[in-house]
Amino acid sequence: MSIPDDNAHRQVFGISLIANAIRKIEGSEEKLQGLAEKRIPELLHERLPGWEVVWGPRVWKYRREEITTGPDHVFYVARNPNLEFPNEGKKDTYVLGIAATATPYNWLGNNARVDKVVDLYKWLENGISTDPTPLGGLGSTPGSSYIALGTALGVYRLASLASPTSGTAKSPGVALPAYWASFPESPDTKVILTGHSLGGALSPTLALGLLESNGFAKFKPKNVLVYPTAGPTAGNLVFAKLYSSRFPKVPGPGYQVWNCNIVNRLDVVSQAWCTSEHASPEQNMQRIPPIYGKPIDEVKAGVNGGIFWASLCRTTYMPIQAAWFRGTPPQTAPINLDEFKAVAKEQHVNEFYKLFNVKITEKDVLTGAGGDFGPITDSEERTEPVLSEIVALMEVGQRQDENPQDYVAYLELSGDFE
Repeated sequence: MSIPDDNAHRQVFGISLIANAIRKIEGSEEKLQGLAEKRIPELLHERLPGWEVVWGPRVWKYRREEITTGPDHVFYVARNPNLEFPNEGKKDTYVLGIAATATPYNWLGNNARVDKVVDLYKWLENGISTDPTPLGGLGSTPGSSYIALGTALGVYRLASLASPTSGTAKSPGVALPAYWASFPESPDTKVILTGHSLGGALSPTLALGLLESNGFAKFKPKNVLVYPTAGPTAGNLVFAKLYSSRFPKVPGPGYQVWNCNIVNRLDVVSQAWCTSEHASPEQNMQRIPPIYGKPIDEVKAGVNGGIFWASLCRTTYMPIQAAWFRGTPPQTAPINLDEFKAVAKEQHVNEFYKLFNVKITEKDVLTGAGGDFGPITDSEERTEPVLSEIVALMEVGQRQDENPQDYVAYLELSGDFE
């Protein structure tokens, strides 16, 4: 794998990719932790000179001793004391890289737990490192910021797990909130949170949660940035508007845009989990069946099941502000589910490699040296958001939006690449 280092955004995307270095490896948590401690620093040294691990890496598995699955979460912090930013010069920069979905736990526990929501502020009152409690059965309250239970659980893990005290992990025994709090006043230091797919949902949500709970008090707000790619929707309109107010878009050419979800218009993952094509015309689940051509019955059935599942939360999920590009369409439209999945895999991963000019060598794929840098396997597709076949429970009608004008005003924050 070759990661060009000619701009900050491309390097941050590289940090995100390297978080997936052990994604395709199965083993116990202890085994995977040891591998992460070895591979992630090596890849940083080889592929992104100037960066070093300063926290973690941390591996977590729901079933710690299970040897037939990969890691459920992998994340780490890397530092570059001289990262060049346009019009700002070199800055001391810390980047939290969060791995994408890799196991059935993350599909069931993080991506697919959209049937229940968590009140963001009520949760933060108890602390971001506390187990989130889903909303009860009385329904949502207008004006409240809600996030999917699965996303909240993922953020809780990231915020509560300390860097390991054994092995070679950096900043041992310290969880991320305490790590950021340990910094001196750092008016010029940059902090960036990034991740792809699941990491693209967790990184902006964790960033907002930490910011709202004073977790980044040692840094200037403008110096805390987010760079999610291919992320599914994490929360409702109130959450999305709150995120955009705390992390306003920092524009730039092409993908060089901070605080926006970098979205391929042909990637089905970023179409989840908004159920309203009126609220979000460019990113909603109704766009999935015809996204590559004539709708396929199995895809329509799966999407209807997903819409039903997401509608159970009694609020409408709304994508955060996005910067859109359009991947290369398939030469011929898929005519069955297997062909649809093949195109979806290409759009979700390989089109991002093309966008960032990341070169995947044959050696990377054959040896696993690149971790997640090779193609998604057939077994992995079951753990990717939306690529999984969702059983259709019933057709659901279009939900009525609370206030259509609120959605129209918010949608102006997203746009195609400049």
